[in-house]
Amino acid sequence: MPLPSMRLYGAKQCTAKSKRTGLPCNNPAAYGCRTCRMHGARKAESIKRGEQHPNYVHGRRTLEAQAEQSAAACRLQQLEDAMHLLNMTAAKLSRGRKANGYCKIKSVDEIKKVIK
Repeated sequence: MPLPSMRLYGAKQCTAKSKRTGLPCNNPAAYGCRTCRMHGARKAESIKRGEQHPNYVHGRRTLEAQAEQSAAACRLQQLEDAMHLLNMTAAKLSRGRKANGYCKIKSVDEIKKVIK
């Protein structure tokens, strides 16, 4: 049952839902927020990001750094495919998960595209 302030004054209701029952929270939302105080009400401008956040560690695992590492790993895997295709090595292909954007090289024409 909603609180009287919601019915009388038209206060916004908390948008959070219960995991167990799936029913919405009946508390009024905090001023300027979408949720009540029990569901983590805080304004967007008050949320600390980057080096100002208390859990910030080092910043080496940013999205940009991860994208660069993935692109470099993809390029190395394609060069390994090229070496096997040209019989430049007798080693086995590396095992494990391939990087995002990886496409197996199957012809000499594809090798020329990778080298450029």
